[in-house]
Amino acid sequence: MSSSYGISLQVRHPVADPNDIARGLGLPAKRSWKMGESRSTPRGTALAGRYDTTYCAFDLGAGDDRELAERLRVVVAALLLKQDFFRGLRATGASLNLFITWTVGERGEMFDCALLSDLASLGIDLGIEPVIAFPLRTCG
Repeated sequence: MSSSYGISLQVRHPVADPNDIARGLGLPAKRSWKMGESRSTPRGTALAGRYDTTYCAFDLGAGDDRELAERLRVVVAALLLKQDFFRGLRATGASLNLFITWTVGERGEMFDCALLSDLASLGIDLGIEPVIAFPLRTCG
């Protein structure tokens, strides 16, 4: 049974300009908005109200190679180069989340303490949204 994953970095900030965040990271934002802008769906349909915080999501890769932990090590090593930028964001009220969507196959992954320590040193939370790729068996 195959497994696949997608990795994104999500940044929420009380007032920052999303363009400044993207420039600071040197990455294009997959989706972003600025605090105070009119709300809309990802396809641009207007919604009621205004955004109460700035938000940016950055695509950091995807794969179906059963090597999620190794890919995370590469991603986190690249993010460590931006440690001062992350520190500045956090000091001004940002929250940072490395978010993984993961279609789980027949085995799990091990995220070792060095990887988790590096994430913690960056002040980045880890979120995982698993999708079950195989049917659940019932007893009976």
